[in-house]
Amino acid sequence: MRGLIVEKFECYDKYEAEKLAGFLTMDKDTFAFLQGIAVVFQNEVVLMLKDKSSHSVMLRDNGSALRLNKAIKESLRDRKRISSNLNDSTIEITIS
Repeated sequence: MRGLIVEKFECYDKYEAEKLAGFLTMDKDTFAFLQGIAVVFQNEVVLMLKDKSSHSVMLRDNGSALRLNKAIKESLRDRKRISSNLNDSTIEITIS
């Protein structure tokens, strides 16, 4: 079992970082809104929400999008908690 993981992701702009932080909000031990990842296309990650809607988040580059995809899928699979901190267009995600 892995311990605490902290990763920083550079979003396209501050709005995209704020949007991502909102989608990653957690209730107790589960995501309040997030159901999963639909697709990663270039620097765009399309998130599926529990209400069956899909929303895209634009990151700075494809590498960041792929790392975010991996982090979210691992958190969902292993039922780990995610918390986030914003600093302008950068979001720091802590997985525990």
